[in-house]
Amino acid sequence: MTIIKPMKDGPLVAQGIPNLKDPVGTDVKPEKPAFGLCRCGQSKNKPFCDGSHTAAGFSSDNGDAKVRNTPIQYTGQVEGKSVTVSYTPVLCGHIAECQRLHKQVFDSSQKPWIQPENGSLEGILSVINACPSGALRVSVEGEDLHHMDSDEQSVSFVKNGPYVVKNIPLDAEFNGAGASEKEYILCRCGQSKNKPFCDGTHHDVKWKDDA
Repeated sequence: MTIIKPMKDGPLVAQGIPNLKDPVGTDVKPEKPAFGLCRCGQSKNKPFCDGSHTAAGFSSDNGDAKVRNTPIQYTGQVEGKSVTVSYTPVLCGHIAECQRLHKQVFDSSQKPWIQPENGSLEGILSVINACPSGALRVSVEGEDLHHMDSDEQSVSFVKNGPYVVKNIPLDAEFNGAGASEKEYILCRCGQSKNKPFCDGTHHDVKWKDDA
C-alpha cells in the first residue's frame, strides 16, 4: 500500500513511497518500506523523524487558527480569450515557481499580484502545471476551474520549505478550498495553521532545514 498518514502530535508515516527526493532531485533511500517524515521542524535527521516532536511539545492541532481559505479570482483577456486564474491563499507555500516562470502575470510586488492580461496563455498554463500546492487553478473561456496535475508519483522536499507530494494518497481531510488531492504540499516546519498542509508559514518565520 502507498499512503501518507499524519500521526497525532507526531510524524507523517509514509508507506510504499516509490520516489523520495531531496531538494536537488537526488533519490533518498529510507531504511524501511514504512518510515516517519518529520513535521515538527526539529529533527536532527531531516527529512526523517527522530522523535524530537515529543521534547518539542509539537501539536498537530490547528486550534481556532484563522486561515485565508476563500479563493480569489483574477480574470483578463489573453490572446483574445477570457482567462481566469483562481488562487487560494491558505494552500500557497510561497515556493515562487509562478514568479520564476511567468513574472509578467505573477508578481507579488504588484497589485493585484495576478494580472492574466499581461502574459501569454502558454505561460499561464505552464505556471498552473508547475504549481505544487494546488493553490492555483485556471479557466479558459468559461470552462470549469481546474488544476493541471501530472502522472508522477513521488515525494520531494523543498530546501527550507515543505514536502511536495504527487499522486500519493493522504489519510487526512483536504480542507483547503479548491485543493487538489493529487498534488499538494505538507508542512515541515511545524508551524502551519493548516496542518498537515503547508500554508507558507515557514517563509514568514524564516525556518531553516538546519534549525
